Amino acid sequence: MQSRIARAAEELFVAKGFEDTTVDEIAAAVGMSQRSFFRYFASKDEVVLDSLERLGYDLVGRLEARPLEESAWDSLRHAFDPIVERLADPALRDHDAALQRIVDESPRLFAAYLGRLDRLQRSLAELLQARAAHRHGCEPDSVVLRAVVGGAFACLHAAMVHAVTRPDDFGHCLDRTMDALRPVAASA
Repeated sequence: MQSRIARAAEELFVAKGFEDTTVDEIAAAVGMSQRSFFRYFASKDEVVLDSLERLGYDLVGRLEARPLEESAWDSLRHAFDPIVERLADPALRDHDAALQRIVDESPRLFAAYLGRLDRLQRSLAELLQARAAHRHGCEPDSVVLRAVVGGAFACLHAAMVHAVTRPDDFGHCLDRTMDALRPVAASA
């Protein structure tokens, strides 16, 4: 039900604008009361940010599935595959771009987005740290791993900015950018 509510809300946000869409309209679009809506989401802000949350789960799942002997950098690149896949689909790409514009235009949403993005990066760094400790039998430098994750996200962001004008080039651009910034440290 939560994903159904999110899809209906996102359609309304894109069609009417975020600020002009009410919780009552979202609830009505899925045939429920406002009170029922609040069982699934604390606010309409949470609906917009839900897609980032779901994407974060996908990225963590992809990273967990990577071979332990693979470098952190290569594992991160493969963890970004759900984003590459979404941007390869024109309908999903347009949908995600519309949601990103909504987030970018609202200082409140943008601040919440950045907070969630930071938590996602911390989660990925912690997972990489646990994987490295398991692989090497000692604790890796958590500061370095956090920087590696931040660097990988900087590559992702640069490729996404480039993809605005050349969306079909996103995967190649991400690979090229990540290859250019590949860390030399063995733990990365």
